[in-house]
Order: sequence, then structure tokens, then C-alpha cells
Amino acid sequence: MNSIGYDLNGHDMKFDQWRSQARLLLQQGVAPAHAQWSQAASLFSEVDSISKPLSNPVVTSDFIELAQLVSCVRDPDRWSLLYRLIYRMNHENRNLLKVSVDEDVRKADVWAKSVSRDIHKMHAFVRFKKTEVNGRETYVAWHKPEHQCLELAASFFVRRFGDKPWSIFTPNLSAHWNLKELSFSKGIPQNKFEHSDSFDEVWTTYYKSIFNPARLKIKMMKTEMPVKYWSSMPESAVIQELIRETPKILQNMAETPRFLAKVPETSDWRVLRDSAKSCKACPLAGHATQTVFGEGDLNAELMIVGEQPADEDDKSGRTFVGPVGKVLSEALENAGIGRDSIYITNAVKHFKWEPQGKERLNKKANGREMQACKPWLEAEIARVKPKVILALGATAGTALYGRLVNIQKERGKIHTESPFAPAILISWHPAAVLRSASIEEKSQRLAELSEDIKLALNKVPGPKNFSNHT
Repeated sequence: MNSIGYDLNGHDMKFDQWRSQARLLLQQGVAPAHAQWSQAASLFSEVDSISKPLSNPVVTSDFIELAQLVSCVRDPDRWSLLYRLIYRMNHENRNLLKVSVDEDVRKADVWAKSVSRDIHKMHAFVRFKKTEVNGRETYVAWHKPEHQCLELAASFFVRRFGDKPWSIFTPNLSAHWNLKELSFSKGIPQNKFEHSDSFDEVWTTYYKSIFNPARLKIKMMKTEMPVKYWSSMPESAVIQELIRETPKILQNMAETPRFLAKVPETSDWRVLRDSAKSCKACPLAGHATQTVFGEGDLNAELMIVGEQPADEDDKSGRTFVGPVGKVLSEALENAGIGRDSIYITNAVKHFKWEPQGKERLNKKANGREMQACKPWLEAEIARVKPKVILALGATAGTALYGRLVNIQKERGKIHTESPFAPAILISWHPAAVLRSASIEEKSQRLAELSEDIKLALNKVPGPKNFSNHT
């Protein structure tokens, strides 16, 4: 009779521990029915026989990705399910994970998707608060995830907030970043987390400003922002108040006419730019630092229209500076076009943002905001009279095409039936290049942006003079 045991508790086991022990069991030929992962006494019970040992078990990358997510589920059966899957992949079907109707595969997929959603919710709903630890400025947050996914989620916060020391506390585990390394310790209950921050008021004010009563769907809202997270989110304090006031707000909205930007009837670009500085046609002006008008050659034959100012643009008052500006400059250089020889602007003139910790993250302008700002874009086009317009991003494409656009499908196609210019085409926004999921995708999108700029240049009739003036 064979008897092999390990002193591991299935509830406290880590994925790397499970992976190591699973490999050992596969090598020794232990079948899933004999493995007892959730008992502290042993990993599997005494058995009369074992299956064929495997000297070198096969573990695929897609299984590892799936298993890491499943290992976070708060269910003691997760280890048994994972071992059953890897055992069957080695003894029955190496492509088992592709059999979506298989009961084990389906259950693992459901669990993995649940953990992925939980990680996404953590990224969205963690709210840092400023405090001091040993005289050092530090940011802390408390969050209650559905699954034990803090270790998988924490790397996002290192990438996004790596220049600040922070800690994220959950009931079971806590993550700490000291600017050099990420570490973990025991968790704490919410009643032990006693921190407040003046920035909480900013979150509340911001949430009030973006609340759209016309699109209020309480059930959907609670799906996207589950009630269980509200206790750690400062803006949640006003949700019930906003819901109660929705009927009154909708009535006021119905009685209030929609406004467009009031643009002076002039072709003087300086007058247009100075008038735009005081534009209040949409709520964005109340949160942005300043209006960011277009710039460049006022007689340019090629105009590039982006979506809206970025954080750096909002602060400097110039369009396409900062990281997105560097990407655009690189694409222009690859295409052999000087920035000073074209006109560059945005479809929306104010920076729309949402707070993420202490940062201001770009938020997509809605249709009403785009429509309110469109007269400024039309005035710029009327002044410059470009032969070709290149729209960068979906917002710019929507403003110029008058409909929703799909960049993936429509880039590289020339549209000649437009009231704005003889030729219009669309391409990636530099921000989309920066957001690429991989180095390969980033290189491809940058190359495609450069190609589209060249295509726009080739559509300019007659002699071309787009050399760099700097």
C-alpha cells in the first residue's frame, strides 16, 4: 500500500506551492481521485495503486495563465480542479482547455473570468488616501475583493503609481510598495483602517459632475459598481442623494436648451483663439485648466485633428505635448513631415479627466460635449482650408464623419464626400499607440500611423512642401 503525505493546508496554499506539488504527484503517477488538497494532514490519501508515472509532465502557458486566476478563487475545491485538469491534459488530451463543453474546463473558465472581473474592479475602485508613515508621505487604501487576487492585481498599481510609496489593505492580505520592491503582509478588517483625506471631497465633487441622470439605470450601475465596494469609496456617499434628485434634474434638463459654442464670425485666427479661452458651452471648461486651441501653419494643406487635450496639453496650453506629442512627432518624422508645416488641433478643446489617486486620467468626451465644441473645430477648418484632414482617434473621427467609426476597419481608406475637406482619413491616436498591449503591437500601430500620415500627404494635390522648418 502506497502512502505519501504533505503538511500543507489547501486554504493557505500558494499557487507556486501547488504547482510544485502537482508536478511531483504527476511524476509519481497519482490520480486526481486520490489527491486530498484541502486537508491539512496530507495531499492525498493512501491508495492501492497509482497510474503511469510521468518523468516530464507537460504544463502549457495557457494552463498556467488559467491556473493563476483560478488559484485566487475562495473555494477549497480549486486545487482539486486544477490538478484534475493538468492530469487529464497529460493523460487524455493535451488540448483539453480548448474543449469548452467539458465540465472541468467550463468551471475553470467561469472561475477565471470571475477573478479577472474582480481584479478589474480592484483597479477601478481602490481609492488611495494620503498619510504619513515615519514622517514620509505615503498613500494607503482599503478594499474588499471577492477573491484572493491582491497579488495578481498589485503589479498594476506598481506600474501606475510606482513613484509613490503605498499600501493596499484587504481583509486577508496587504500589499506594500516602498519604491523598490513589492511585499505582502497580513490583512486587516475595515474597522481597523482609519484614514481620511481631503481629496475625498474631490472624488465626491467629480462624481457629481459626471453623473448623468438621463442614463441612470440602477441595476446596471450596481453591476458595474457593486454595492459591496461602496463603503471604501468616498463618492458613494452621494449616490442615494443623486438617485433621489434624478427626476428633478431630468425635468430641469428638459427645460434647458442645449447650447453650442458661440464662435465669432471672423477669419482672424487670433480672435478665434482668444474667444475660445472664455468658452463655457459645456461643463468641461469648469474642470480644465484652460482652453487648448489648435496651432501650426494657418495655410497648411494638411490638418491633423486629435480627440482632446491631454494632461500636459491642459497645463501648457499647447496641443500634442508630453508622451502623446512625442509619439506624434516620431510618426511625423517617419513620414518625412515637419510639424511646423501642418495645422494640428483637437475635436474637443478642454481636457476631460477623472481622478485616479493623485493623477488625472483622460476620460472620453461624450456626444453632447463634442457637439458643443464642434463650432470651434469648424471655424479652424474654415480658416485653414486644408486639402486633407487626418483624424486621430474615434472622437475626432466621429466629429468629422458624423457617425461612429471603427479605426481598425476604416484606417487607410480615403473619404472624399465631406463638407470639411476634399479628402478625410482616420488613424490611431498616439495615446492608443502608448496603450498598446505589447511592444509588437506598439511598433505596428506606430508604423500604421506613420503610413497613414504618408497617405494623407500623398492625397495633397500639386507640389508638396512639408519639410521640417525647425
